[in-house]
Amino acid sequence: MAERRMLSKSLLMDNKFLTLSNDSKSLYLYLLMFADDDGIVKRSIMIDSVLNATNKNYTELEEKGLIIAISGNDEIRVITNWNGIETIREKLYSPTIYLNIRSQLYLRTDYSYTLNKNDPSVFSSADSWVTKGRPKNIKDFNPLIQQHLQEVQDKDGISTVPVQDKDGTCPSPDKNRVDKNSIDKSRLEQYSTAQNSKEKINKENNYKYINSSSNGGMGEILLNGSSSTSSIENNATTENGGNSAEKGGVDNRVNNQLDTNNNQDNINSLFNYLNGISTTDIPKDNKRLANVFDMLIHNGYEIEDIQLGIDNIMNVANQMPQYQNEQSLAKLLIQHLPEYTKQILEQSSSND
Repeated sequence: MAERRMLSKSLLMDNKFLTLSNDSKSLYLYLLMFADDDGIVKRSIMIDSVLNATNKNYTELEEKGLIIAISGNDEIRVITNWNGIETIREKLYSPTIYLNIRSQLYLRTDYSYTLNKNDPSVFSSADSWVTKGRPKNIKDFNPLIQQHLQEVQDKDGISTVPVQDKDGTCPSPDKNRVDKNSIDKSRLEQYSTAQNSKEKINKENNYKYINSSSNGGMGEILLNGSSSTSSIENNATTENGGNSAEKGGVDNRVNNQLDTNNNQDNINSLFNYLNGISTTDIPKDNKRLANVFDMLIHNGYEIEDIQLGIDNIMNVANQMPQYQNEQSLAKLLIQHLPEYTKQILEQSSSND
């Protein structure tokens, strides 16, 4: 976590901040200082005791929309407008250890966080945005908003938010039905675009990063207590076509899977490495994790880079009891190994 944080005049002059009680103002500034690089902060006894902060102060910040409380977790808070307040260079950015919290967050067009995936101004999940490099220079949000709405519909199987026509108007209710044929056609078109873009990106980049999930990352799904095992696993290796066009992903929703046989020895060595540093053994017949390993190898990552990515995830998992069993640890790796491996390579490149 950084030792310094940005504090602008606009924050101190904001009406939401000015109307806070003095105690809540102090608490908010402390939370900004102690939040990690994703704007997630754990409630601290030290902060509460120094400021004499109470639940009333936290509630006041929540009611003003300055922080977000996480259901079922009284210790964690999220700074709502973190991405508007702080600008962290990519080479200095360190992802949060609270990956299960970040996976519940979505970004609005002002880059503020929300828990509501159906918010009409949401353009991306937080995990997907981080995977893409946390861009803050987006000029046209409309395609991203429409893409997000389609992802919500595909995931839920129903239309939860009216999808706008190109002229910005809402169509009739019948057009908001999830039409299987139109979705299948869209997926095939996305896949075709992905394949064409993949050839171009592979020529332009020294390294390639597979980005494969309905939320924009390798299986970066909403991971919370109510998620069913089947829902998590079914989404773990599906890919959004739009993200695929940018990152060169593989769309399993059109049944295009890589042949893992060519990389089987390397995949087995990665399983051996993982199980050698883990307190639990993940069987080598875990096809979804094997596919993640295969995709990373297929896209040019060295085995040593992938191992370092595994090391970083294990450092996080070892601090979180919920990841101390085979099934939950495998899901964590499926979700976040590509992101962490990519960061290893970027850090290595910047050091060079």
